[in-house]
Amino acid sequence: MLQSFTSFSPQDTMAVAKKLTPIVTPGIVFGLVGDLGAGKTVFTKGFVQAMGGDPDQVRSPTFTLMNIYEASLPIYHFDLYRLESIDDLESIGFSEFARGEGISIIEWPDRISSVAHDVDYWIFIEFGEGDDERLIKVMKSADLEPERLAPNPAAC
Repeated sequence: MLQSFTSFSPQDTMAVAKKLTPIVTPGIVFGLVGDLGAGKTVFTKGFVQAMGGDPDQVRSPTFTLMNIYEASLPIYHFDLYRLESIDDLESIGFSEFARGEGISIIEWPDRISSVAHDVDYWIFIEFGEGDDERLIKVMKSADLEPERLAPNPAAC
């Protein structure tokens, strides 16, 4: 495991996202995994803000599938929750954006195994004991057990 954090508020979750900016390079892919309402989009807001973008522009791309945010590098925010195959993702030009000149943040990357294998860093966000408490784990893909890369059967 790379790092583990406990968040007690949305502001804490956004601050954790800021800690990832030193590792950013063009083409990096972050995968966000967590239940509905765990804070994946809040995390993305913090990341966009830390990269010089406007966090108020960040919205969950559940229905649009992808949002683009202007920052020091373009940020491509994908949501795979409603998708069933890589073909669905390619219909919005996923491969043109991922690994390009920007940063990709993918919510629910574990839904499509070929996308899961493209993730460089995994961010797992879990509910904690209190209403606003979140447990956030950041891992490099190389440190992840292979079975975690299999499609999430609960999500499919």
